[in-house]
Amino acid sequence: MSSLFNARQNDALVETINISFGLAASLIGDMLESYVHLRVPSIHTIPIYKLHETILLQMGETTSFYATKQRFFGSFGGEVIFAFSEESGEEFTALLLRESTNSSEEVQAALLELTNILTASCIGQLSQMLEGESLFAVPDIQKISCTGSSTFHEALEYDNAIVITTALDVAEKNIQGHMFILLSNSMLEKLTQMLKKMFL
Repeated sequence: MSSLFNARQNDALVETINISFGLAASLIGDMLESYVHLRVPSIHTIPIYKLHETILLQMGETTSFYATKQRFFGSFGGEVIFAFSEESGEEFTALLLRESTNSSEEVQAALLELTNILTASCIGQLSQMLEGESLFAVPDIQKISCTGSSTFHEALEYDNAIVITTALDVAEKNIQGHMFILLSNSMLEKLTQMLKKMFL
């Protein structure tokens, strides 16, 4: 799997995101009243023109999925997209509501709460390490058909995406989400330089 980061930079980014997700897991655990463990099985980068096909590949054989989008601004700016299969979305919502549901509205509300925590923890940690700060726009969520045309055309204002697979282990469930951090070349270079400094 190709990446713009070398092995050491990739390891440093995984470590950084694991730290931020550790904080997020505590908040999500409080919300669910259960022990939560967040894992980051893999990270790699892709050029932005491969975003739509990569999201569909991560979703596997499904007809539709949920996607949240949230921009962040400041000294470290970009956009975060989270994609969840319908199954993962419904499993997380059932844990949150303590009852099963297939209501799209309830699933979307639950996933917005989850991704708000994950995005704030991850981007906040990266911004802090870059000695800056980021502000967040109001997030949006859609249920997207896999057979439709790309709904991510606006993402073309970016150059790259960092693809982060996240696994939420809670109550014997393995809920998978796929995080895409969309960055311009200049923001990616800023992040790469920060990762290099971690070894000095």
